[in-house]
Amino acid sequence: MRLNEIAAQFGDRVDFYCIYIQEAHPDDGWQVQHNLDDNIILNAPGSIEERAEIAEVCVLRLNMAMPMLLDDMTDQADRLYNALPERLYLIDGQGVVRFKTVAGSRGFAPEDWADAIADMVGPPA
Repeated sequence: MRLNEIAAQFGDRVDFYCIYIQEAHPDDGWQVQHNLDDNIILNAPGSIEERAEIAEVCVLRLNMAMPMLLDDMTDQADRLYNALPERLYLIDGQGVVRFKTVAGSRGFAPEDWADAIADMVGPPA
């Protein structure tokens, strides 16, 4: 997975986290065909414990190496960062957003994110 590669390249200088937000395409909501094709059939969680279980499935299925954090059940991180369905951010040590991809799966751009990281901290090790 490209995100793991980027985290490995810059992990000596950057802390990486994934925040699991609300399920974008729950089976009991707006399901999409490619999720059905990939056998990703998850209901929207009704509790933080259910959200944690789904996040664990995500970590295992995607073989994610970076720590997974959970958004709360009010979806605060999702709302503050306009994160649904997926988005990459670079936040500096003072909490300033230095880079963000375009919201949505069409804006998911790991290479642009990696370039922004390199611009901030120098080339990969």
